[in-house]
Amino acid sequence: MDSIKFQPLVSIVFTSYNHAEFLKQALDGLVNQSYSNIEIIIIDDCSTDGSQEILKEYQSIENIKLILKEENSGSYVLASNFGATFAKGDYILFAQCDDFSELNQIELLIKSAGENPSCGVIFSSSNLVDEKGIVFSNDYEGREKKFKKLVDRTPIISGEVMTSFLTFSCVLPNLSAALIQHDLFKKVKGLSDSFIVVSDWEFWLNLSKSTNFYYVRSPLNNFRQHETTIRSSVKMKVQILEIEKMFLNHMNIYKYNYEKAQSFKIGFGAIWFSYFLENKAQWIKSFIDVNKSLKLKRPLYFLFLGFIKQLEEYYYRNFSKT
Repeated sequence: MDSIKFQPLVSIVFTSYNHAEFLKQALDGLVNQSYSNIEIIIIDDCSTDGSQEILKEYQSIENIKLILKEENSGSYVLASNFGATFAKGDYILFAQCDDFSELNQIELLIKSAGENPSCGVIFSSSNLVDEKGIVFSNDYEGREKKFKKLVDRTPIISGEVMTSFLTFSCVLPNLSAALIQHDLFKKVKGLSDSFIVVSDWEFWLNLSKSTNFYYVRSPLNNFRQHETTIRSSVKMKVQILEIEKMFLNHMNIYKYNYEKAQSFKIGFGAIWFSYFLENKAQWIKSFIDVNKSLKLKRPLYFLFLGFIKQLEEYYYRNFSKT
């Protein structure tokens, strides 16, 4: 496919809620993209912090559609799905109001899409930035060894391999970094409002059953880390139980064989243990309650196997030279 002639319309769904301090940086990065064939659909979910006044400054721009909701939906998922109903593009990108893009993000993602038509999701690494927008890391650094080895060799990740990666961690940590074929978004019926924290993770799992993925190593998105992100504001217990529910639902829907089901369960154990590494005191405090609430058979057995997997990752990151 000739990437020069490949210039499809890209619909950017920009969701906003009570982050007035980040809006100009986020929107200026989208308005000034080097790729011009875009439409920007802004959904403000009834902000109360002055965000709507800032957004109104952009509504005169020709390719922007501004929708100011009068009632809060209660979920970025609902706001995102609502915004997608207005999208006319062949591709769709969900931009979060606290993240911001590099000015060539869409251009480079579309170029890769045109050259790799079998890949329905094109995503890049993201810089991790603080509240002031200062880069302190890159999400690639936190990926597992198998992921790094694969993408260092080839940018194409088959759907089957992506499913495997997603059993251990959400290797697409933020929607703002991914370009998605619009038809595929419709095929999996968008983001699920059954979850508070892991809707995007489940979304990628569903997509991995229908398409391949393409990884752009360059950081084209800036993923802001702050205390009011969804994950930061939701209790650890809720997050862990959502991940278990997501995995069990996925295994039941797609009827995995024993070996693949075991990999999901071990992956869950590794993820559960990773929360201990993030906040030991909170993990210990919630341990008994979480263990009693889990639906997984033999959860402590898989927690142990997950611990072993985390030890292997620790050795790789700190001692392995290959």
